Amino acid sequence: MQCTRDSPFDIVNTAERALRNLVDGTEPEACFEHLLPFTSIEIDLNDTNSPSELLSVLRTMRYLVDRVSPDSLKAALPSLLPLFHTALDHKSVDMRKATVFVLVELHIALGDNELNLDDFKDCQRRLINVYIGRHPTVKEKNCNAMVVDDTVPSAQPIVA
Repeated sequence: MQCTRDSPFDIVNTAERALRNLVDGTEPEACFEHLLPFTSIEIDLNDTNSPSELLSVLRTMRYLVDRVSPDSLKAALPSLLPLFHTALDHKSVDMRKATVFVLVELHIALGDNELNLDDFKDCQRRLINVYIGRHPTVKEKNCNAMVVDDTVPSAQPIVA
């Protein structure tokens, strides 16, 4: 994480890819626990640049959340939610986008009951819900729900 601090884009991008590879090949719970201390940094909302370390943590967390146990995610929520609230108000688009993606993954992993979005601003909730609707697992569920049952005879006559 230290090599993402105040580094050029190429180095940050390479470090994030290396971190993602590391996360894919190791114990997800341990990686998640090691990332959590990096989420407690102060965020300057007026700074248009993203705190690169935090941004890298959020981007990595996005790919890690679905592999971490729901119990570990629930335990981390009280410390993560204030960060998400602040990061969603950040001037940097990258910071807001990374936060939304982590929240979407948390929502998919935990469900509506565990991840309460009521404390977020209305526009933030709508944005998060749009991306939840675009998530591949949700889209697949919606498509499957829209499939018509072929066993029920149609009331329409067949015209040749």
